[in-house]
Amino acid sequence: MSLFSLVYVSFSAHTMTEDELRAILTKARTFNQPHGITGMLLYRDDFFIQALEGEQETVMALYEKIAQDPRHHHILIIHQEPIQNRCFSQWSMGFNHISDAHVEEVEGFSTFLEDTRDMRFFSTQPSRATQLLESFKDHVYF
Repeated sequence: MSLFSLVYVSFSAHTMTEDELRAILTKARTFNQPHGITGMLLYRDDFFIQALEGEQETVMALYEKIAQDPRHHHILIIHQEPIQNRCFSQWSMGFNHISDAHVEEVEGFSTFLEDTRDMRFFSTQPSRATQLLESFKDHVYF
């Protein structure tokens, strides 16, 4: 079995409520655990960034399903590669709703986090997406 990591960004179709975010997370965890998928999802100001890890075929099939979800648009894969070890092994899907307080805590990312409409931040240096996701893996929201 070969491990694979995929990171994408997208914009939500509307501002998500806490209940909507919880529903997404519950559904993801229910699906991911039996399928061997781990990862992290961050949300701020109508912007999603998500890492998925697992068997390549399973991750790609899940991504294709996610890409068809009408709750978001302008989905863009910013990083994908075979991996030796999982970064988010403890989470069938970790989650954090990034607040203004979080922006101040993430050194080097504050400019991007103040204006999430600009995907170029990650497309020019995709490894920064993984760094951002990893910076929140010990601070899961719900």
